[in-house]
Amino acid sequence: MAEIVRRVRPTPTDAYLGNPHKGCCTFQHFNGDELFPGLGWSEEGPLEFPPAKQPPAIDGYLPTTVSYCRWFWRVMEPEQGRYNFAMIDKALETAAARGQTVAVRLMAFGSARQPQAPDWYAAKHPMLERKHKSAVQLTPDHDAPQYLEHWGGFVREFARRYDADPRLETIDVTYIGPWGEGAGECSAEQCERFARLWKEAFANTPRLCMIGGEQMRAGIASGAGWRCDCYGDMKDPGTSHVRKDLCWNHMYESYPREVCEGGARETWKTAPVHFESCWVPMYWYNHGFDIDFILEQGLKYHGTYFMPKYTRLPGPWMEKLAAFCRRLGYRFVFRQSVHDRYGQAGKPWRFTCWIENVGVAPLYRRYDLALRFRQGDRDFHHVLEGVDPRTWTPGDVWVERHVPLPQGLKPGYAELAAGLVQPGTQEAKVAFAVKERFGDRWVDLGGVEVQ
Repeated sequence: MAEIVRRVRPTPTDAYLGNPHKGCCTFQHFNGDELFPGLGWSEEGPLEFPPAKQPPAIDGYLPTTVSYCRWFWRVMEPEQGRYNFAMIDKALETAAARGQTVAVRLMAFGSARQPQAPDWYAAKHPMLERKHKSAVQLTPDHDAPQYLEHWGGFVREFARRYDADPRLETIDVTYIGPWGEGAGECSAEQCERFARLWKEAFANTPRLCMIGGEQMRAGIASGAGWRCDCYGDMKDPGTSHVRKDLCWNHMYESYPREVCEGGARETWKTAPVHFESCWVPMYWYNHGFDIDFILEQGLKYHGTYFMPKYTRLPGPWMEKLAAFCRRLGYRFVFRQSVHDRYGQAGKPWRFTCWIENVGVAPLYRRYDLALRFRQGDRDFHHVLEGVDPRTWTPGDVWVERHVPLPQGLKPGYAELAAGLVQPGTQEAKVAFAVKERFGDRWVDLGGVEVQ
């Protein structure tokens, strides 16, 4: 007797998929821009947006769907209450045109030789003297109520304009020290105030707190993910008292401790983790860092993004870095579908599928799992209710539904496909890691005989 169900088992692939919300990031640049020369980079975000000079796949770098950019406060609020967000508008526009979203950091001030807090703020409100090596600078008092009011007010204004914009990928929670990276004093109470402020301001955009101390504890408690800015640091200068292989570095002494003490071991299940390279990977290569250990730790932390500062990557490590970025975040393999071979329009029809997330984290943005029935030039779509890909942590997903076949189907054969679609649309945005995909990212699941 012929089977009354159809089984389809697509072929998995290790190919790069170009999926959104994950993987390698450009820095202060967009797909098609030239790389930073040498081993250096700029902390000042782009203010000009020339046309791309190269194809999106830049030689010496990895393909990306996320641009990471950061800008200083004084550039965006040069006078109190007078905002200039032209560069943000243009960055979002440029990124979208080049197949990217934009992850953003807003910075109250930089190091001594970089842009400081706006003059209007420094002239009227509490400032503290900060010494770093031979440099001295005046920085805002992080605990001052005026700092919470004005820096916080600027953050709220940015959120008012951009929080609902789907082109905004993530927002860093920053308020302590140069670049917002935490080198400064701030009370636990003020950290909690800032964490609440960012949570209230950004109801739609994933937030990333900076690793370490009270800022991390407050951020994690508010539901934020986390990011680190010296991922890969295994520097071992050595001293007359400490052997080189036993020197302090971030990968051994800082990150395991901060993740545990900051309560961040499980946050990857609901919010992303972002790695910014310490120096750049070519520096790691030139200094003989253990790349296998570095990448292994990143996967252990369930990272979603890797930002190596848009400098040339070491050729001998390119495949390892590419494989690492393929596993970052989510990666969905459509293992199998089983559905009734026959059905009637408007009548219940059984569909079952097994999907496996072979990445290391979930997808943090909402998409819908949908079925597409096609007869000739007519398409019918059905979103499977109660299926939320944001809950697909690494491992297996089992979906079983009885759905009505669309009323408009006529007797005869109807092609069947599955896709992860943008809510409210019929456009599949997330590709499954299988070979049997149509050019529009839908997975070919054979078909059904409509009776």
